[in-house]
Amino acid sequence: MALQDHLALKLLVDGIFQVKVTNVQVNGQSGAQAVETLEGLAGKTPGSGRLELTGNWAVGLEGPEADLWTWIADGSYHEVQIPIGDKSIISQGWWDTAGISQSTNASTEQTAAFIGELQPPQ
Repeated sequence: MALQDHLALKLLVDGIFQVKVTNVQVNGQSGAQAVETLEGLAGKTPGSGRLELTGNWAVGLEGPEADLWTWIADGSYHEVQIPIGDKSIISQGWWDTAGISQSTNASTEQTAAFIGELQPPQ
């Protein structure tokens, strides 16, 4: 069996590469609704779709890398980009939640969740 390199997910927010991201998870939902009849599944109705991204950032002494708390408070829209091979998942949306935590012998971490439009990878 040959050795292989594997993709490491990266995150850009408003075009800025996030260096201190420790974890990122992206989920897409079609928003389609199943149409069922007495005979069984008949198809689906189209939905608006949505992208949900959650991530963790290490927080240094200078403070958080991304100003997530301000973005959540002011409700501003942002762009996230997650490169995957020769394409990228790109979405416009808003940061919906943020948190910050620290435990013994661990870095202080900021967590956040993003909700955006679902688009095919470009």
